[in-house]
Amino acid sequence: MGNRRLPALLLLCFWLCPLVGMPSAVPQESIFPKNQLRPGMHGLTYTVLQGNKIEPLQTEILGIAKDFVGPGLDLIIAKLVDAKTATTGAVHGMSGSPLYVEGKLVGALSRRIASFEKDGHCGFTPIEDMLRVEQEPPSDPRTRPSPIQLRDAWHWAAPRPLRGALLRADYLGIPLSVGGLNPRVVGQFLEALGLRGTPVLSVPGGGTTTIAGGGSALEPGAPLAAVMMTGDINISGTGTLTWRSGNRVLAFGHPMFGFGKSTLPMAAAEVVTTVPSYETPYKLTNVGRVVGTILEDRLSAIGGEVGQMPKLASYRIERFHRGRPLPTLQGEFISHPLLTPFLVELAMGQIFSATDSFGRTFTLSIDGLVHFRNLPSLHLKGIYSGEDGDLASAILEMVQPLQLLFQQPWSEPIVESLELKTASTEVEENWAIERASVDNARCNPGSTIWIHLLLQERHGRRISRRVPLLLPRGLQGQPVTIRISSGHALDTRALLRKVPSAESPEELIALLNEQRPNNVLYVQAVTESSGLVSEAADLPALPPTIRAALSPATSSKKEETWNDLVWSEATLTIDGVVSGEQLLRIDVR
Repeated sequence: MGNRRLPALLLLCFWLCPLVGMPSAVPQESIFPKNQLRPGMHGLTYTVLQGNKIEPLQTEILGIAKDFVGPGLDLIIAKLVDAKTATTGAVHGMSGSPLYVEGKLVGALSRRIASFEKDGHCGFTPIEDMLRVEQEPPSDPRTRPSPIQLRDAWHWAAPRPLRGALLRADYLGIPLSVGGLNPRVVGQFLEALGLRGTPVLSVPGGGTTTIAGGGSALEPGAPLAAVMMTGDINISGTGTLTWRSGNRVLAFGHPMFGFGKSTLPMAAAEVVTTVPSYETPYKLTNVGRVVGTILEDRLSAIGGEVGQMPKLASYRIERFHRGRPLPTLQGEFISHPLLTPFLVELAMGQIFSATDSFGRTFTLSIDGLVHFRNLPSLHLKGIYSGEDGDLASAILEMVQPLQLLFQQPWSEPIVESLELKTASTEVEENWAIERASVDNARCNPGSTIWIHLLLQERHGRRISRRVPLLLPRGLQGQPVTIRISSGHALDTRALLRKVPSAESPEELIALLNEQRPNNVLYVQAVTESSGLVSEAADLPALPPTIRAALSPATSSKKEETWNDLVWSEATLTIDGVVSGEQLLRIDVR
């Protein structure tokens, strides 16, 4: 008799469990349908306000906003009426906090109804909509464009934002923390890369910590972090887990970036504190180790699996300041077609600003390699000098080759490792070409001429230099231009000329790896000579018959006319960054 009653007792305990605590998994039969909700009903919203303790928040149902999210996608309107949130209302980081009515799961907290409200009005995504994310079919490789279609679509003008601001502005934010980096600088990177319209919100952040239980700590109401970089540099966005069945989880109640199929690392987190603010209340969090993967980033939720571990790339960054070594930074980060350039930029922003050695003015440089599983390595290099307000634009310029590579249409780069050396000083050195002259405007082929340069630093200092340039014997009897140009000016012209004719990622990498340092002046002897640009390479001084055979009128390739023929070149290295260009005319008899 006792044994017969045991299943019934277990069943009774199962149904009572949601009334006395948080269930670790929510079966389909314990869902409260949104069409049965009525104004005035009360329920409990579960979230963590500090530490790892999941707390219930008294919540009142106000009604259903029909088609608020989209056709057939409603929003549950409710109000937090708990004393614990009286001074904050719904805060950023609560995204995904599950709402239970009569012990059954209703949905996930996902929106604030007004930016400055503190009376607790908020929106919940129905769990019925979130569960559709679980049913998303795997991507079909047959739907990808063919290489020919991709090549024909490759019309490059300049690196462009990765995505438009297509997502709604009323989502509760996912606090994106980059330890030690000013949230304003993070916001500049988000805007530059077109990620400002996503729910990601730049806030001051914590670091990594040990979460008791690891993956088992991920239960409805617990903090859940989307991790993008780990180790000595930590970049992650934290919301709240809504639903778990076995190892499958749903969270947030809205997108993070809206990428669809995804492979973001997933981790448990702890809340240091909930920061009150009339404009931007948020959870300040520390993040634990990676315990799973976020596989879907959809309109109604993010979804993933605990235990399925993503493949991460490694980074190693050696640092020097005023010639002295600083601790080397190491860790891992995700290889993602849209996020990798963003993460490298944020990491460099932290390196150059989150230290006592960094001042208001600076000169900084990077030199290193990005290694790919499926492509040749990309060389990242650059020098920048300016003030602290220029930091974001300086780093964006340095990482521009990586962003351009991830925008090419032929194949997705898969990063395996990043190796960088960085150097910085607290002195700004920006030089411009003030005046240039030649010692003899009429000279013989085979002779050496001297170019006199006067360079001016932004704050008034001047330096003069003399550069010798050999004139080859073949220059006889034609007008010659002496071009004095910075490496940056030459590279800008070369990219605009050559990149549109690249026909593979390998060609593009070869072109990007040819970029010149911008602390060097180039003195060139140049003449006009008709040619073409083909497959990202200059073909100057072509005979008319060859040029006609390769011209765009008779070829499907993307050639462009190119009239410069460089006969000789000399260089001058400057302590700092040099910019500008000047042209001199000489006669070679």
